[in-house]
Amino acid sequence: IYVCRKDGGKYLIVSSMEELRARRESPCSIVTRTAAGFAELLQETGDAESATARMIQNFCGNRLLVPYSMPVGFARALEKTAEVSVDRDTVLSMRAKKTADEIEKIRAVQKKNEAGVALAVDAVRKAEVDENGGLLFEDSPLTSERLRAIMHEAFFRMGLDDKDTIASCGADTALPHAKGEGQLFANQPIVLDVFPRDIETGYFADMTRTISKGKPSDEICRMYEVVHEAKELAVSLIRAGVSGADVHNAAADYFTEKGYVTAGTSGFIHSLGHGVGLAIHENPSLSVRGGILEEGNVVTVEPGLYYPGIGGVRLEDMGAVTEDGFDRFTTFEEELIVV
Repeated sequence: IYVCRKDGGKYLIVSSMEELRARRESPCSIVTRTAAGFAELLQETGDAESATARMIQNFCGNRLLVPYSMPVGFARALEKTAEVSVDRDTVLSMRAKKTADEIEKIRAVQKKNEAGVALAVDAVRKAEVDENGGLLFEDSPLTSERLRAIMHEAFFRMGLDDKDTIASCGADTALPHAKGEGQLFANQPIVLDVFPRDIETGYFADMTRTISKGKPSDEICRMYEVVHEAKELAVSLIRAGVSGADVHNAAADYFTEKGYVTAGTSGFIHSLGHGVGLAIHENPSLSVRGGILEEGNVVTVEPGLYYPGIGGVRLEDMGAVTEDGFDRFTTFEEELIVV
């Protein structure tokens, strides 16, 4: 249990089993549940949730600010012991503004991310095309699953953990979060959305590229061009003091100007971007509800267009908000057609 007191003290309450690891890995002051009186409170209350609530109240006082996502049952137990207020922004805003050290840690993860994605792109580049248009790599079908495995193995060697990596192809690319399955095909869009976490530091990186083995349809090529332009437009607008909503709306308006209308499940159907840090999605947001950006925010910029029956295109860069612009971490190539 993480506790931040009004006096600035930061504490981690852990079981005795985790004490040594917590002292080694956490910058917080470590308090064991035994030292905090949990065993006595459990004997008194007969209920683990009630005992934990009392332990926190004894440690923190009678006024508590708790996360919006706290489980209802535990929040109710706390309400029996203290005055509880639900926090929507305080803790999240603290995490949203990164220190210089945090920024460099995220930049380092992105560098490793790009090395892993490069192996996937290289596999597509080296793949041969069978009589049905399917891709073959080293004499066996190149599938979404295999492409993910190539990246996963590389990330494992680099100390990264990746889950839910997207490697979709063809019709699946019209579904933004479809992971992709089965053999990849030539002349079809392949969306790689990759967001590994550094096991040691806990920080994420995030990047998306759309590629094709050979030339895809003219419509996909045109979508790619416009998505790239929208991304660069958005990047040019980002700086401290600008609204995330304004940046999102500028990209959305650009798509409309280019004739790509959003309706239902077609068009630009998601937010432009999100914060990245110890969670893959955190504040701030580049969306219709996005607030003011601050120096030190780390955000993605990921416009996309999706049309069932045609396919989808998404490009995503990540960087830090500065007083006068966007410090882009992403250096990976943007090349739709790989041969």
